[in-house]
Amino acid sequence: MLNIAAFTFTYDQLEDRILLIGNHSNGQQRIDFWLTRKLVLRLLAAAGGLIEKTSGDIADAPIAHKADLAQFHHESAQQSLQVEREQSNVVANNSDLLCRLDISHQDGRYRMLFFTGGDEPVAVSILNYDELHQVLHLIHRGAMTLDWGADSQLFKSSTAGSASLLQ
Repeated sequence: MLNIAAFTFTYDQLEDRILLIGNHSNGQQRIDFWLTRKLVLRLLAAAGGLIEKTSGDIADAPIAHKADLAQFHHESAQQSLQVEREQSNVVANNSDLLCRLDISHQDGRYRMLFFTGGDEPVAVSILNYDELHQVLHLIHRGAMTLDWGADSQLFKSSTAGSASLLQ
């Protein structure tokens, strides 16, 4: 299973998909995935529940403040986002359709498993809290760029949901 240590996102209007490139320019083996509207919208819908369940201060907050606190954490993580500008001509390289993305939480870390159709994941990425927020931000930004109907504020409502996503 390939480890993804760096993410590059390209929003492709023609394909109407998000291209996620793992390890594009960090010297590790590269892997490309197409993210569809359906998968991305499910991920964004489940994000609030995942963050609420895995962040102690959000879980302990009054219900009326959970979404605002999650959005505050999200915006704080974006401020520490270290983005390198990629060349505008980044193209897909043997891209597979991402069929499922599982996110689990243990000991303050998030494990993302990437599936392209089989029962075994083809890639994994281990992220901390801020890094997960940053990846969610970039995916959310792609959904907004492609006009997929995502809410403009990612944590508009706090809803519990599954973190396992199926296409």
